[in-house]
Amino acid sequence: MKKATTILLITFLVMGLFAACSSPKYFGKTYSPTSNVDVYLAKEDVKKNFTTMGTTDIGKGFGSLESAQQKVIELGKAKGADGVIMVLTEEVVTTSQTGTGVVNRTKKKNVIGTNSSTSTDIKQKKIMATFIKYE
Repeated sequence: MKKATTILLITFLVMGLFAACSSPKYFGKTYSPTSNVDVYLAKEDVKKNFTTMGTTDIGKGFGSLESAQQKVIELGKAKGADGVIMVLTEEVVTTSQTGTGVVNRTKKKNVIGTNSSTSTDIKQKKIMATFIKYE
């Protein structure tokens, strides 16, 4: 029994390590690698003419937003991007609801019911990145 628990724990640790080291998925064109990628936080901030070359998004598998941002920059360099436009979004992945109800009977045989409920949205931060090539 103890051996099975140890094997299960090691399996989960290895899976977690692979998730933490995973690369973001890329959709788009690839050019010769670049050594520098300009970072923008809005499309309007780009003052040069450009074409969109590809996109990616990162929602999980990284320890912090800073490390996720660095992964996006490294991916941009590898794919030949001159710049990347990053947008931080929040996505509701699930909603948790709790509730209680109480019924009381009074001395006059009346029934009084009360209830309360709470809904909580569980959100996940996500970086949406658009890679650009200057014209």
